[in-house]
Amino acid sequence: MKPEKDKTSEQLREELKDYYGTAMMNGFAMAMYELDEIDRLTDEELEEKARENGLD
Repeated sequence: MKPEKDKTSEQLREELKDYYGTAMMNGFAMAMYELDEIDRLTDEELEEKARENGLD
């Protein structure tokens, strides 16, 4: 089996938006703040945020 390719920044961004969007729709209002912040994160910050949320 080939190892999985590293995810691109855009893939991480979309996964984080999905993650926080789902949280927001389930009553976690603070997730709206995170959704707004995702578009402004650098590639390195995206990778860190994804790791923090188990999406790496």
